Amino acid sequence: MMSDTSYRNRLVEQSGALIRRRVDRINRDRTSLERMTHRPTMELIKGIVALAAAAGTVPDESTVAVLSGLLDHLVSLQLEGGLFSGGDNLVSPPDSAFTINDLCLTLELMQRRGCPDRIVSLVREPLLSIARKTAPAMVRGGVHTPNHRWEIASALVGLDLFLGDTDLKARAEQWLAEGIDIQADGLYSERSPNYAAHVSNPCLIALARRLNRSGYLDYVEANLEADAALMRPDGLMETIQSRRQDQNRPFDPEPFLSQARLLALVQGNTDVVSLALDLSSRQLADPTRHLAELLVDPRLAGPLPVRATEGPRKDPEAGPVRVRHYRETGMDRVLLSGDSWPGSLATASVYAGSDFPTTGRVASGLANNSTIMDFTTPLIQLTALRLSPNFFDLGPLRPQELEAMEHESTWTMHDRRTSGYYQPLDPEFRSPEGSYDLTDEGRFFARMSFDRRRRDDMTLESDLRLSLRSDGFDLRVDFHGPVTSYACLLGLSGKDLRIGSGADRSPDGSWLVNGSDRVEVSAGPVDGAVALTLRYGGAPTGSPVTYDPGESYTFVNGDDAVEGRRLIFTGLTSAPFTLSGQFGVGQGKALKQIWEQARAMLG
Repeated sequence: MMSDTSYRNRLVEQSGALIRRRVDRINRDRTSLERMTHRPTMELIKGIVALAAAAGTVPDESTVAVLSGLLDHLVSLQLEGGLFSGGDNLVSPPDSAFTINDLCLTLELMQRRGCPDRIVSLVREPLLSIARKTAPAMVRGGVHTPNHRWEIASALVGLDLFLGDTDLKARAEQWLAEGIDIQADGLYSERSPNYAAHVSNPCLIALARRLNRSGYLDYVEANLEADAALMRPDGLMETIQSRRQDQNRPFDPEPFLSQARLLALVQGNTDVVSLALDLSSRQLADPTRHLAELLVDPRLAGPLPVRATEGPRKDPEAGPVRVRHYRETGMDRVLLSGDSWPGSLATASVYAGSDFPTTGRVASGLANNSTIMDFTTPLIQLTALRLSPNFFDLGPLRPQELEAMEHESTWTMHDRRTSGYYQPLDPEFRSPEGSYDLTDEGRFFARMSFDRRRRDDMTLESDLRLSLRSDGFDLRVDFHGPVTSYACLLGLSGKDLRIGSGADRSPDGSWLVNGSDRVEVSAGPVDGAVALTLRYGGAPTGSPVTYDPGESYTFVNGDDAVEGRRLIFTGLTSAPFTLSGQFGVGQGKALKQIWEQARAMLG
């Protein structure tokens, strides 16, 4: 098989520099090693071994001494029962499995030709000792998130390779028999790029290699194809759809590198190839991870296919270049300008996938993000568009329906929310002592036996219509129900972002529209600035209105985080709310050209 030696050499070079910095830091301050928890300790052991195996030579004595100290430290961190403890997950089988997976990968590295004998003799037995001690706990251990099943299954199979204990593989098969939690749209059930990149995909790849089950790679390919369409012009990944901690901040996709290279070379999917090419060109924050993965699977060093071209780009007025539907998730990703998702110049997300309408809760493990739309360019990012009516403190709209229309350049969404007022209990449910069941009526709990009372319902329905083009968007919201106020919140970020005429800064740092029908936003250097002109219409409120994130947040003195500056429009539901955004540049300059220059600077 042909080899891309430049890629391998870059990993070796970047890994060497990273290992040297970390070793030097420990040598300057020996207490820094004592403060390290089990996962970074094992990661650094893995990195030093990978670098030695790649070079085929023993590191300098200073590095060997640090490696020896790391091994002693890792042994000391293992609890009597075989597991590790750290952070908020005490004596955790799945958290221990992260370290054990790195341990098994390191043992695999030392089986490869070229790893120096001195390194093998120093490292192998301490790691095997940890493996023997942890095996019974891994067999018995449980989990508490979907991805933990694959982390533990991968660790169990890895341990079996070196310990030959049939109980290990049998326990892994129990977890795997539950079925991989991938949706038809390619995202795992947690919908999180972070956990796909760090857990589900690498574990399934390891299981495919160790069990010789290539079918697990099909799940990884489906996920990578879906993840590729989450790429934004700023080089990060969309996360508003996630059910995990990353749902309020975009994700750096670097951890997908080895996965994307493998599947690009094995399967050749066009979107995965584009993702692999983009990630392979980056300066890496964790090159040792990818070096270790390359050494155990040399296919990763193969030359990537040439990126396939997709033909001439459409005229901006003709609509999006591509649309990716995530139907189970309730989101569409829209490529508005650019020749691929990783090479995008303008992308947008249209989202109606929150779990709040189903659960009535904001909680860990749920998709809580209330963003309806975001729009990302290299210079200006509209990070969130949220609209919150003043209606029983239920917070912002979280549409339950999403439909693409008119050649996939227009979308409709629908939100329905109901609350109301409760009637007296019927005689058979009354208590002479005035004691009733503590029940939940949707917003709050009280000893009122709400489930036995009739309710006079009050409903507010909102119909949203959103059109997208490469240089902007148009939104119209029609309300049906009682007249109330609302606030529309936009999150805005960008390099040297400036909010100009049409809005004033409030004491809390947000910007409030001051009665004008337009707001000017700009970013970038003055001589090459991109402007975003926002025009809006609606019934004026006549009095100040604040954006309400909902009682689920405010009761605990919280807020639904928005990235960037907060710009707020207000109005009454007695008339439609309209908002349009138009990107533009100075006379004689092309918007696409400015974006391309900004994208090159970001790269």
